[in-house]
Amino acid sequence: MRLVLLLLFLLSATPFLSGRTWKNATGDQSFEATYLSNDGKLVTLRRGGRILTFAIAKLHPDDQDWLRTNHPANPEGQTPDKDKPAPPAPKGAAFDSLEFGDTRKEVIEKLGRSQLVESSVPEVMLARVGLNGSFRTKKTIGGLHCHLYFDWDDRGKLKEVTLRTKPQSKATYPGLLQSNWGELIKLLTILHGDPEQAAPYPDSADLQDGLILGSHLWYSENGHSVLLGTGQEGRDYSIVVRITSDRIAANPVQ
Repeated sequence: MRLVLLLLFLLSATPFLSGRTWKNATGDQSFEATYLSNDGKLVTLRRGGRILTFAIAKLHPDDQDWLRTNHPANPEGQTPDKDKPAPPAPKGAAFDSLEFGDTRKEVIEKLGRSQLVESSVPEVMLARVGLNGSFRTKKTIGGLHCHLYFDWDDRGKLKEVTLRTKPQSKATYPGLLQSNWGELIKLLTILHGDPEQAAPYPDSADLQDGLILGSHLWYSENGHSVLLGTGQEGRDYSIVVRITSDRIAANPVQ
């Protein structure tokens, strides 16, 4: 199995919608952006040549209401409609040997056999602490490990994998974090060729709490995609790679 299985991404169509004005939680900042997708926790927008991913909870209540009304996501834990036929299982690897559509049990078993990741907690503790953040890359990338986070559809099947560095102070943003960002670009370019979208390393001043600012987007030979960006949570910063089954349209930065 080729190394390309390290990061493969399945895409689904996302309709293009017109832009609107969005506000932060307090309403004292606003910006124009085009809605792309949301999973109930994160919303992905396009502003100019940038792809932005916000924690929905960090948006203004009016924007949260707009999302619930116009683009409702399946609430977490909702009981699936057993009479509704299941959508076709996505094909292709999500990360290493993980496949979109895997169950939680399958994900744990595959991660346990993986040569690329290691667990930071005993397997018997996974049920208590959860999968998110419990596995990380065995090797550092630009000096930092990337920890794995997962999202599931309403049937409990894997639909998104995120690689994320542990939160770092602002002082590391132009050094250690940028090194990790640069090494990820090299790795992803080796795997998938030149990116469909590429932008310079984002300035920390362009970030805000709850925002992931996308800089690079790749498509694999199978039509999958990966979004690389930087994120802020409180006073800390991190590098984020989203492996998602949502279609994220390329918008190259000139």
